[in-house]
Amino acid sequence: NSPKKILLINIYKAITNYDDSFILNNLSDDIILNIIGDREIVGKENIISTINVFIEKGLSEIKINDAITHGNTAAVHGSVFFKDNLQIDFCDIYKFKGFGKNAKIKEISSYLINLSNHKIL
Repeated sequence: NSPKKILLINIYKAITNYDDSFILNNLSDDIILNIIGDREIVGKENIISTINVFIEKGLSEIKINDAITHGNTAAVHGSVFFKDNLQIDFCDIYKFKGFGKNAKIKEISSYLINLSNHKIL
């Protein structure tokens, strides 16, 4: 019953299905992705390039454990699996440009835990 929750689940599906256009259509032009403890990435195209690194590394599945939304913020917690048995658990915190159901994502703070200690990004 939550449009933002459905949107976020569909974002992760779009990542695994290589659907860049769906992702781009739901990001604000000035989006910021902050990979906590690593780097900050600004702009839609730069974020797509970062996502594509995951694809190139053999992304095979994304499992979502929880997706929680409230107002213009949300959190998604889950795991990313790769073909070489690499697993990264994540918690992504989202901020939207507004409170409406069609608001675009303006900021993502991503906490990544590499469970295999292999370099991914």
